[in-house]
Order: sequence, then structure tokens, then C-alpha cells
Amino acid sequence: MTGGLNRISRRVVSMRSLARLAAGTAVALVFVSSAGGARAQGTVLPLPPADQQKLAEHLGAGVVGAALPSERISEASAYFPLNEKTFVFQVTSGSNTGNTQKLVLKKARRPGGTVSWRFNFTPSLAGFISPTAGGDLIMPAVSDVDEGVIVVSTPANPFVLTGLKPGESRSFRQKVSVNYLDDPTKRDWGGRLNAIYTYVGTYNVTVPAGPFKAILIRFAYRGKVGPADVVYTARYFFARDVGLVAMVNLEDVSAFWIYHNDTTIGKVLAVK
Repeated sequence: MTGGLNRISRRVVSMRSLARLAAGTAVALVFVSSAGGARAQGTVLPLPPADQQKLAEHLGAGVVGAALPSERISEASAYFPLNEKTFVFQVTSGSNTGNTQKLVLKKARRPGGTVSWRFNFTPSLAGFISPTAGGDLIMPAVSDVDEGVIVVSTPANPFVLTGLKPGESRSFRQKVSVNYLDDPTKRDWGGRLNAIYTYVGTYNVTVPAGPFKAILIRFAYRGKVGPADVVYTARYFFARDVGLVAMVNLEDVSAFWIYHNDTTIGKVLAVK
């Protein structure tokens, strides 16, 4: 009788052990499956050496960190929310290094209820940003009030494009008109540019406002406007639900388009 009870007890223990083993195996399989799914969701794109050099030069060492998994841009406005706001940036390169700038994103109403947006890349340099029916954010014109000039690009510059995949580039050719605001109907300078817009990847970005997971967009231009041969690259870091957190961009449109001076300046977000 005792032997029979012992055999039954051993069977119960054995069955419990198998049950625990099966449960553990199931959990492990779920974990592996989830990890594999997470890896499959994004592509990690190392920062190209040329970008790394320019970003370190203009933003400072340690601002751009490790590459992270990148996702398709499912909604452009998520990376540059169109809400009226004042951004506070710290200048990291150029003659104003160490200064702070308050850069405003502001809405302007148009006849018929159309809404237009203006973002100040510098206190005097503003880009006009419009959402498209397809969900993109485009920038058809840039004005420099210090120099009294407006630059109109046809087709408009892409700012953030919905549907773009990590590592994907879009090439386009633009007609550019440069007009002085004291006689805006007269085109003072004109030309054509070949441009390449690239979603470089996603990276850890650490700025005074904090650490961010940010996508890097690169604009590369080449062509001729008026007397100037144009070869220029701009870089923007966008964080989801925040907007621009770091940039290497033009400081003076008039100087760039007409006199071909090197006016590239780096800036990082100082206050979230």
C-alpha cells in the first residue's frame, strides 16, 4: 500500500515538474517572439561619417549618441506638431555661440479659413510651413527680415514627409526666386537647384532640454542662384510630439543665396 502511494506521489511530482517546464518554455518562447518582433520593427542605421563630423563640429561632442531602431514616418505632424509655441534654443556654433534664441511657431489665418504657419529658424529668418492633403509638411518660402528678402521655391521644400522609410531619399529639382521686400513683384535673383532629401535614421540626442529619441533629416542642395554657386547641406533632428530639438542650418538667407557666404550655425533645444 505504502509503495503504491509513493508511486502515485512521484507521478504527481513528475506531472507538476512537466507542467512547470512547459509553462517556462511557453514564457521563453513568448519572450523570444516579442524580442524578435521588436527587432523586426525597426532598422538601425549608423550615423554616416560625414554627418557625424559636421554634427560634432556644429552641435558639440556628445550631443548625438547611439543609433536606434528607425520606423517609417507614419504621420509628419507628429514630428513637428502644429501648435503655437515658443522654442528656446542655445546657439552652439558661430559668432553667437552660447547665446539663447526664442524661436516662435505661429499660426496665420488666410481668407476662406485656410491656415498657414510660420516658424522662426532665427529671430529674423522664418520659414512658412503648410500641411498638404497627403499629410506632408512643406515649406514653400523663407523670409529674412533683416535683409528684407524672400525666397520662393517651386516645388516647395519638403520639411517632414509622411511615409518616408529609414534610409530613404527623395530627389527633386527646384526653381528658386529671390525678391527684395521693398519691391516684391520684381524677381531680383533666380536659379535652379538639385536637392536630395534623406531620412538618415534615428539617434539618441542629448541637449540641455533633455535626452530625446530623434529622427535625422538631411537636405542637400546643389546648383546656381544669381551669381552664387550653391553647395549646401542642412540637418534637422525631430523628436516625436516635440518638434525640432537640434539643427545645423542657415543663419542668413540673403548672404547664402546671393553672396555665397558660409553662415551655417548649430542650435540645440534649451527648454522642453
